[in-house]
Amino acid sequence: MHATYIMFLLFCFEFPLIFYEGTSHVAYIYTEPLHAKGSEIYLIGVNRVDFQFMTSIQSVEDLLNKQQVPFVNVDEITNLVLYKSKNQQILKWLHLQKNELEQMKDNVNHYLGKEDVRMNEFFNQDNIGGNSAGLGLALTGLIIRGDLQNNVAIAVTGAISETGDVLPIGILKEKMLIAEKYGLPFMIIPTKNAEEAAQIQKDQNINMKILNVSHIDEAVQLINKMNDKTK
Repeated sequence: MHATYIMFLLFCFEFPLIFYEGTSHVAYIYTEPLHAKGSEIYLIGVNRVDFQFMTSIQSVEDLLNKQQVPFVNVDEITNLVLYKSKNQQILKWLHLQKNELEQMKDNVNHYLGKEDVRMNEFFNQDNIGGNSAGLGLALTGLIIRGDLQNNVAIAVTGAISETGDVLPIGILKEKMLIAEKYGLPFMIIPTKNAEEAAQIQKDQNINMKILNVSHIDEAVQLINKMNDKTK
């Protein structure tokens, strides 16, 4: 009985997942960084658009250029990526995997010690997802409540745990390209992404200075040092 139920459940879930099979490419679209007024901490987001049954990366780029869409990168979707995406979606539907945005909100609020109305305005937006804004939001929260001061424009990306450990993130290349295009001179990233970032910086000729941290306390120290140099 239980086995039959599970098979039926998974069979039902397969219907909404059929569209995954036709997804051939993904485009990452330029999105202007967000920041809370007076914080100078810039959150780097990326809009993702999936394409189905396209023949090549060039065909997607040609279409985006024709429509004057400011994309930063186009990738081909592999079978492995499709497989992982389908499995993650099933786990979310079965409530076996927590939504990344909800987890980020919980971790940021736990680290800061309480919820903040201005932070919740960010979480309540309809067009956001993922967890890579966690570090930037936690730093912004410290600035809002007066525990940290910052007058240097800094791009920040990184997930955080509830104890402030900085966790690795994805879509790093696109985030670095967006921060560079926007003209930000510094970017703080997770230490676990440092090697990847160095290669991206070299391959893409990115001039922005990349700094890496493994805990939010290190980010606070870096920000204090950068601000001391501007005095």
